[in-house]
Amino acid sequence: MKKCLFFAMILLTTLGCSDKITVDGTVKFSDGETLTKGSVFFGNAAGTHQYYGAIKSDGSFSLGGLKDGEGIPAGTYSVWLSGVNFSDYGIDGKGKSWSTSSVIMDPRFEQPQTSGLSFDIKEKTKNLEITVERPPTRGGR
Repeated sequence: MKKCLFFAMILLTTLGCSDKITVDGTVKFSDGETLTKGSVFFGNAAGTHQYYGAIKSDGSFSLGGLKDGEGIPAGTYSVWLSGVNFSDYGIDGKGKSWSTSSVIMDPRFEQPQTSGLSFDIKEKTKNLEITVERPPTRGGR
């Protein structure tokens, strides 16, 4: 009996993994141009689970946990992006250090508390569109 219960629990655990929902979409700026790099993150309200998708060169992404495209459970998620604003640094041939930074998206979209983005995922979602804004101009928004 214990053996049957053990195998039943394994079967239920395995089947429980199939309740994930496929979420595919694109990330665009408010002017319609696609974002071509970075990652999209979806986090649940409790803050206990995060899912991500790499933004491809065409602006598309597919959500997953440990790997892109494996899906997420149904629920309401806060959304933010990462890896979009870049800094680079190094040392030139003369031993002098250099650095550059490129801010291509408003930094508020980098945090779940400030992005203002959320989605309620209930069923398979194709073509979810996430719209972000460019950085504010100097001297105000």
